Amino acid sequence: MDLVMVIHCHQPVGNFDHVFERAHDRCYGPLLDLLYAHPGVRVGLHFSGPLLEWLEKNRPRTLDRMADMVARAQVEPLSGGFFEPLLAAIPARDAEGQVRMMNRFLEKRFGRRPTGFWLTERVWDPGLPRVLSGTGLDYTVVDDTHFYYAGLRPGEIYGPYITEKEGKTLRLLATPMILRYLIPFRPVETVMDHLRAMEERGQRVAVYGDDGEKFGMWPGTYEWVVEKGWLERFFTAITENGEWLHTVPPGEYVAENPPLGRIYLPQASYEEMTQWALPPEQGRFLEEIVRTLKEEGRWDRWRPFVRGGVWDNFLVRYDEANRMHKKMIFLSERAGEDETAREFLWRGQCNCAYWHGVFGGLYLGHLRRAVHENLLRAQARLTGPGERVPRLTRTDVDRDGFEEILIRTSRLGLGLQPARGGGLFEVSYLPRFLNLADTLTRRPEAYHARIREGGADQGAQGDGIPSIHDVEGAGDGGLKEALVYDTYPRTSLLDHFFPPDAAPGGYAANDFAEMGDFVQGAYHVEQARVAGEAARVVMTRDGRAGPGRVRLRKEIRAEGSVVSLAWAFQCPGPAPVSLRYGCEFNLTLFSDRDPERYFHVPETGARREVRETGAEEGIRAFELVNGPDGLVVSFSFSRAVSAWFFPLMTVSKSETGFERTYQGSSLLFTCPLDLSPGETQTLQMEMEVRETVPKSRA
Repeated sequence: MDLVMVIHCHQPVGNFDHVFERAHDRCYGPLLDLLYAHPGVRVGLHFSGPLLEWLEKNRPRTLDRMADMVARAQVEPLSGGFFEPLLAAIPARDAEGQVRMMNRFLEKRFGRRPTGFWLTERVWDPGLPRVLSGTGLDYTVVDDTHFYYAGLRPGEIYGPYITEKEGKTLRLLATPMILRYLIPFRPVETVMDHLRAMEERGQRVAVYGDDGEKFGMWPGTYEWVVEKGWLERFFTAITENGEWLHTVPPGEYVAENPPLGRIYLPQASYEEMTQWALPPEQGRFLEEIVRTLKEEGRWDRWRPFVRGGVWDNFLVRYDEANRMHKKMIFLSERAGEDETAREFLWRGQCNCAYWHGVFGGLYLGHLRRAVHENLLRAQARLTGPGERVPRLTRTDVDRDGFEEILIRTSRLGLGLQPARGGGLFEVSYLPRFLNLADTLTRRPEAYHARIREGGADQGAQGDGIPSIHDVEGAGDGGLKEALVYDTYPRTSLLDHFFPPDAAPGGYAANDFAEMGDFVQGAYHVEQARVAGEAARVVMTRDGRAGPGRVRLRKEIRAEGSVVSLAWAFQCPGPAPVSLRYGCEFNLTLFSDRDPERYFHVPETGARREVRETGAEEGIRAFELVNGPDGLVVSFSFSRAVSAWFFPLMTVSKSETGFERTYQGSSLLFTCPLDLSPGETQTLQMEMEVRETVPKSRA
């Protein structure tokens, strides 16, 4: 029997240098060393572009060792999108360009042009054969799940198949889910017994394609795989069983074995992702269905007809992911032949920050920051020094059927959503390539039920160690209280109306009475134009405010690094209005633990910490101080206001369990609003982004 192994290794754009170093020393380095020591074990290896760049700069000898194994035909390097995009989720021109970039790198560094590619997260789209038809690539690896969705039965997935789109073909190898759970989490003897049983049933090939991080980076794997010798024993067992088990690189196997037949796969990914992509409640229902079918012994028969969502559902679940994705599309349409802009754009297409499953992904602020930074660098390159500013563009940039307004001054990039509260979804400081509005809304996740139920972690069944997917995670008492959910996306410039006795604590816990319908209500754009050195937008809404109504006129004027805001509140009805008005901003200081990032009240000199929930009363100025990035965001007001603040903290699941993560700071600038019928009151605010000397980051 042929054993075809493909090992995929990846670190995302924007990950910390110490994570790259740890991953190399505990995983990639030992993996290549053990492969080198077992020349009879032949595999396909895929290293993503960000990882290859880091290794070339910091551990070139590791790549030299890989090159030696390529030269002796032990290792086959696989291509893919260089910066590890989801090929099905980016424009076809970028998918082809990223693959060609990887092809060139591999050919130059390892002296071999690839014939196959790693399909990021095994996210398949039927159009991929056409998209990649000119890249010289012949095959890829998908999950058995894809094949079951196409109607195949478990015994029929072993071997190469061929698919096509508009006559352009690709060959496909299916990696069964069971091997992903056996390797390397169960004893070597168990794995070899499984392979032997497959061979005795007459199966001529077994395919294993999965993440290299399982061999040292996942929880417990360094001790199990490296220190206790699992990988050494596995490679030794393969070598010692050479009379019936032969390792073959995937490209060689595909070249020597004709396809078993033609197949057409639906849009799909691996089974776990199809569950994560669903809304939380539906994801829990799917989990229950699968568990019930397995318990009743009906899973193999029914699995072709049981499926969850597709990856694109993440763009529905998470507005923040969709905004990044649609800005990427917007810039891709304008990138043309500018190679520098395209490379920044492609770096911003790294998939990890666009979705969330068992790994942090979108919930990791430093990964989102890297996406925004690279997209802003691409934007700066495409803008050019001679382009006139300010500039105002009206377009449906997020593809929700409603028009947004994009403003660019010499120093700021702003995004307004008139149809969703007249809110600001982007506040980018262009000279530093930072999106200060890069926050994350607090949402329910399917795994939060484990915390509320207080479930215990599951360990490995029998000998071995648990996979990440086996570990449910148990929440401590504090985590349950941290499960607070927002009822609307946390953007900025949102208009609230509260009872006079509202308090910061209830607002932070989303336990308050919203007396108006303005927060996500549609505003009418009366004016949106550039006049002289400033861009000006005027929006109005006539809406409910308590038992009465308020006609609100909101004006935004942007020039340089200053945004001037003005509100006019009018009581048009017979009932007076006596409420508390609040304007909400959600901005990020990028950390709640760094002492050089904090709030400051200029009038009193008071300092408040990012992790605090509290208020400063009767103030006319408030500042967000970001020492490491050398920025201060200052607010000033035409009359005294109260500044309420709290950290947006999420509870998410990662490789190591549940964790609380800072996702931005929510600010509410609030004051009493008492209007008699026909009366009008005004409020002015100015937001300015100022540069300071950056301090070294903690």
